[in-house]
Amino acid sequence: DYNTFLIWFDGEWEWAWTHEMGTDMYAYLRGMKDDILINNRVDKGREGMEDKSRTARFAGDFATPEQQIGAFDNKFAWETCMTIGEQWAWKPNDILKSKKECIHTLLQTVGGDGNLLFNVGPMPDGRIEERQVEILTEIGQWLSINQEAVYGTRGGPFLPTEKIVSTHKGNKIYLHLLSKPGKKLVLPLAEDVTVRSARFLQDNSSLKVSRDDETLTLSLPKELPDKVASVIELTLDRPASEIDLIKL
Repeated sequence: DYNTFLIWFDGEWEWAWTHEMGTDMYAYLRGMKDDILINNRVDKGREGMEDKSRTARFAGDFATPEQQIGAFDNKFAWETCMTIGEQWAWKPNDILKSKKECIHTLLQTVGGDGNLLFNVGPMPDGRIEERQVEILTEIGQWLSINQEAVYGTRGGPFLPTEKIVSTHKGNKIYLHLLSKPGKKLVLPLAEDVTVRSARFLQDNSSLKVSRDDETLTLSLPKELPDKVASVIELTLDRPASEIDLIKL
């Protein structure tokens, strides 16, 4: 008894696999263990690499967009499937994503309320290529400082853009700056929401906060503390989950 908690199917694009087979397999597995998680590739609901089981007639507990970041969705679980290089298997001289690209992929995913499946292909002898190890180590170093803004969070309340994404947990909102917005960061925020404090996670430095009706303004330093992605922690007077989604 391995107490399996998740089964991840792949290959549903094969012509021999049918919708009926998928729904039967899903029902069979669910009957064996009612709390098991099964991805949407058990069925035929995923259109090519595009992603989600959009109607209830297709089986699957979570969507699996591949080599792309899914759109914000906090109603249906999803998982971006991304490779560190150009393909799933290892190949010599593969073009790898940079540390910045990898971290931004992670942040865009969690900021969209998704999970990240990140692939690293082993070499023929089972070892991980040193170039890949270096990138993974750098990602780990970034996470060791900013882990509270990633682990155990949900996406939002600010909807993700190319320049900024947000996550939240408890009474805190985490703003992930993927590029410098300028001298000030101006955000829409309901007037009745009180921001008690704002600080960078990287160096614990405080930021000046000002309010004007329905906007929140944060004064930024000339240089951000992290060249890849700086994280601002906002501490609120209420659970961040009570704030409606906000489009930037």
